[in-house]
Amino acid sequence: MSKSLGNFFTLRDLVAKGFSGREIRYLLLSSHYRETFNFTLEGLAGARVALQRLDNWFTQTSELAADTVCEANQGILTEFAGAMDSDLNVSAAWGIVFGWIRESNRRFHQKQFSQEEAASDLAAWRSMNTALGLPLQRFKTVRDTVDVESVDQIPADVAVLLVARNDARKAKDFKRSDAIRDELKAKGWVIEDTPKGPRLKKL
Repeated sequence: MSKSLGNFFTLRDLVAKGFSGREIRYLLLSSHYRETFNFTLEGLAGARVALQRLDNWFTQTSELAADTVCEANQGILTEFAGAMDSDLNVSAAWGIVFGWIRESNRRFHQKQFSQEEAASDLAAWRSMNTALGLPLQRFKTVRDTVDVESVDQIPADVAVLLVARNDARKAKDFKRSDAIRDELKAKGWVIEDTPKGPRLKKL
């Protein structure tokens, strides 16, 4: 490796490029410790998307759970522990986590997810995160970000982009804001900036 060849990065380099410490940590935690690991900027971009999925799940689950306290979901903890006990197979553990979150999101949007189940899943995540050490962030609600008739009809990935675009505009990062607008359009949604604020429409 040589920095002059462009295949070597320091932490300062990565932070200067706009990546956060938790994104770097997630990428480093994404493969088995015995495997050769190719650290790339594309991999960090993928880590950002993965963390946005986790943040979105954490936000909606926390809002549903509110102040409810329940025992942790033992099913997911058993699966997670089984993967980690298999020679620290963290890549398999992440596969289990994202499969669990995908199912959780499906039930949430179909209104088949109770307040107690949400609290149980949050407790399970806190337990798993004692090994992973990845702080999650709660987003503002989509309703706080744009004018939209039905929040329930917005896919999770679109909700993440809406909040990210709002934050980019507040930071006057209009290049990023325009890029997100194009990404939303590619997903079948158009966002209009009106005197009363942004408004989202389905194409």
